[in-house]
Amino acid sequence: MTMKQIAPTLILPKALQGLVSAITRAQSLEELSSVFQKIPETCNMSNVVYYFAGSGEKLLNPDGFTCTTYPREWQERYYNKNYLLIDPVVQRGLHNGLPFEWRDLKIEKGTPGYSLLMEGLDYSLGHAALSIPLLGIDGSRGLFAITSNDPHKFEGLARVSCVRDYQMLANYVHEAYLRITAFQTRGTMALSGEERACLKLAAEGLLGHEIARKLKLSDPVVRLCLRVARHKLGAATTEMAILNANQFGVI
Repeated sequence: MTMKQIAPTLILPKALQGLVSAITRAQSLEELSSVFQKIPETCNMSNVVYYFAGSGEKLLNPDGFTCTTYPREWQERYYNKNYLLIDPVVQRGLHNGLPFEWRDLKIEKGTPGYSLLMEGLDYSLGHAALSIPLLGIDGSRGLFAITSNDPHKFEGLARVSCVRDYQMLANYVHEAYLRITAFQTRGTMALSGEERACLKLAAEGLLGHEIARKLKLSDPVVRLCLRVARHKLGAATTEMAILNANQFGVI
């Protein structure tokens, strides 16, 4: 009997859980960037990059939010030379929703895109790279990439594991960016009376069913009120919503 091969887990569960928890709790782009910088060392990768490409007519904005561990010299050169507009990795990522290795790109020698990738090798970006296109719930697009000095890092079953683990991590990063920037742009949205009451009791330590009994509401209504309150306050958890609500004098 042939045993079915199972893709190995490349990110230790505890490490992955820690990164996801830190990403979902980030309340500013600075906090999100700080967590992001820890990914290569935690996951045994060379570099990582996240680019928010925008949506609609604002797609492919050169000034869009970018977080990366690439060398500063390469970041400055990439930006000053406006490489974003000719980068074949970005072009593929924005027109194809599937993860891909950079070595799979079909680029003719002598083209600007080919020259860009060859030039990148001089800046120790990594000998293998995997990109993961992202699509937010609001239709926004982003691109997440990891690189490794091991040229065989993303081959065979390892590729399956990388796609599985990093696609989840990448989506958390993208949604965290959307959550944080929406809150910064929108500010604090007014809570309804029920939402404020539920959040106030949660701040006092009451559980969902206790809040429901005290306010004479059903459990589902309480859960909905807390979920909407979290959204309005730009928080990933009820605990963070309580902190934000106290900070802005909402409760």
